[in-house]
Amino acid sequence: MLLRRARTPPLLLLLALAAPTRAETPMAERLRQLEDAVRAQQQEIERLRAELERQRAARPQAEAAPQPPEAASAAAPAKPPFVPPDWLSKIAFFGDLRYRHEGFYHQPHRAEQDVTARNRERIRGRLGLRFTYSDELAATFRAATGDPNDPISTNENLTGIFTRKHVNLDWAYLTFSPGKSFALRPGAIAITAGKFPNPIFRTDEMVFDEDLALEGLAETVQLLDRPHGPLDQVRLHVLEWTFAEIANKEDGWLFGGQVNPALHVGPVALEAGLGQYWWLNPDLIAQALSRNTTAFTASGAPVANSAFNSSLTNTNRLVVANIQPPPTTPGKTPAAFTAITGYKSGFNQTNLTLAATVPDVVRARPLRLWGDYVYNWNAAGPPSGWTAGLRLGDTRSRGDWAFTGFYEHLGQEAAISSFAWSEFGTAGTNVEGPGVGIDYQLLGPFTLSARGFFTNFIERPKGVTNPTLTRFQLDALVRF
Repeated sequence: MLLRRARTPPLLLLLALAAPTRAETPMAERLRQLEDAVRAQQQEIERLRAELERQRAARPQAEAAPQPPEAASAAAPAKPPFVPPDWLSKIAFFGDLRYRHEGFYHQPHRAEQDVTARNRERIRGRLGLRFTYSDELAATFRAATGDPNDPISTNENLTGIFTRKHVNLDWAYLTFSPGKSFALRPGAIAITAGKFPNPIFRTDEMVFDEDLALEGLAETVQLLDRPHGPLDQVRLHVLEWTFAEIANKEDGWLFGGQVNPALHVGPVALEAGLGQYWWLNPDLIAQALSRNTTAFTASGAPVANSAFNSSLTNTNRLVVANIQPPPTTPGKTPAAFTAITGYKSGFNQTNLTLAATVPDVVRARPLRLWGDYVYNWNAAGPPSGWTAGLRLGDTRSRGDWAFTGFYEHLGQEAAISSFAWSEFGTAGTNVEGPGVGIDYQLLGPFTLSARGFFTNFIERPKGVTNPTLTRFQLDALVRF
């Protein structure tokens, strides 16, 4: 900014010279005061100009001189806050940890055995990660405790002289839901591939245990783009599960599906599932129960088969045969052995499931009623099973409670026992009885539960007693 020297206005000077020499008039006094003010202003302008020049001369030296750290920090611009990468916001963690006390009382046993009550402590830990790239693509992993050879339990017994416990890959799957990017209705179809939880509609664990993680493929199609009257949605679940891969022999698969409508009648929500499950080569599961399992080609050459698995549960009827292996050395006949060659039954199951939820029954708590029925069309024994139950209340927040009661009857050949509910009776099929349970939400993520199952054999195995087995569970569960 340039400062100009102020000058006395010419008109004022002429008036001053033209005035006669006499006593100062009021006009002259005002002119003199004005001149004095202009002069003072001129002096102040000169002082400010000198100060400005002095500061300009001193600025390069001040900029070159080192500044104290605190001055430099104050002068430096503030750093922007940390912004996490976009992919990190797409990751979500989930899991739970459970401690359980479990007791078995009045266990079935052979007449010559002396059997007492059994009590054990168990833990279960599960931790998962889900990466959601978009509404169309997600990847999920979950690790869980448990015996890696047991497909229907993630529990670890607290025994073994303080030995470490197993942690296994429980889930690892991709979910692809093509939508707007492919000119499709969002949510119309979801394709799951890998090792994943059961996608079908279920009310209980009679046919498939909750801990069973399937392998292969599954597709879910939502047929409706919006509700139509009382009909809320109709889902179609298509299943291609693989359970055994065998070199030079047909593999083991489950092919099937379920129609799953959901509707409402007034405030009552209804849901149903009608499923068909056909097992290709289920004998491969039975053969894994045998320590001496060998499969042979049509020419008699041995091929690799499923390894022996002592953790599989079995209550189905088996085919056992004396096997004479082909000679591998000329002149030497290998010893024959006895092995499980398969199931007496095939497995082609029809499964009908129904559920109704009535809201606000007791103190704004819902009542859920359900029924489940399964029939095996290729059974070589009792082919059917059913469950009926109710649940009053729900545990969502602190102070919530729920009561559960049911009755289950599962015929020996109605389901594959290696995949049926592991906690009912001693697990497997050929068992029936009631069960009760109560849950209480002590804190937001913390639930206490008590359950009791009272079971008997439907057809008592030869030489085995049939008392009412009481299986009691007390759980403390934290979800996150």
